[in-house]
Amino acid sequence: MQSGKIKHWNQDKGYGFIDVDNQNEDVFFHVSTVRLSQPISEGQRVYFHSQRNDKNQLRATEVTSKDLSILETSDITSAARSSNNTERDRQQHKRHTTQNNNVKKSRSHQKKKSPLSTLFSLIAIIAVAVYFFADLKSTLLADNTQSTPISQTSSIAAGQAQTSAITGDAQIDTTIALIKQGGPFPYPNKDGTTFYNREGLLPAQSQGYYHEYTVPTPGVSHRGARRIVTGGNPPTIYYLTVDHYDSFSKLEVN
Repeated sequence: MQSGKIKHWNQDKGYGFIDVDNQNEDVFFHVSTVRLSQPISEGQRVYFHSQRNDKNQLRATEVTSKDLSILETSDITSAARSSNNTERDRQQHKRHTTQNNNVKKSRSHQKKKSPLSTLFSLIAIIAVAVYFFADLKSTLLADNTQSTPISQTSSIAAGQAQTSAITGDAQIDTTIALIKQGGPFPYPNKDGTTFYNREGLLPAQSQGYYHEYTVPTPGVSHRGARRIVTGGNPPTIYYLTVDHYDSFSKLEVN
């Protein structure tokens, strides 16, 4: 089972996206697959199974909380034990005669399983530590980067400096300038990654044609909802979304 945080939730349309731990590609989910013990909210940690559809898009098949998953697993185990009671009664005499051998095998199995369980627990702890370290690193880099775009833009050659007047928004125009010069970007682990156009609002293109970049929002400590999506490599077309992919506007960038 995978884990992550809900990065976007559209209450009216009943769908959202999960920012998956240790994975760049987000996972789409629909309200019909959600089995949480509390209302859906952005930033909420969830556990889920996912699979790709016929368009090679990752979609969650079931979204749960950790506590609910454990409870359901316990219920399933109890049901399985109850269904096997009759079979156990029939084999009771046979088990009595082989009890000593079964105990020895069980102890041997436990000795083998214990180190493996410890290894899995250690891997899980390391994975969580890596995730939070990467998130902290991105936040610190974002804070440092947000104070530098104006000076970086001012050092661009005269022909490129015209980019700063495309929209009149300092953050948007600075992001366009950074895209043209290849960075540095506020979120290096996210900026420049493939945009999959799951909403279908942009013209259909082959996978890898679109890429997305963060546009910092003043007064917001996280990535916010503003992005620039480019098409082509190098980019030949630019789109702006200020509501996290719910709508797009085309930018005229020379």
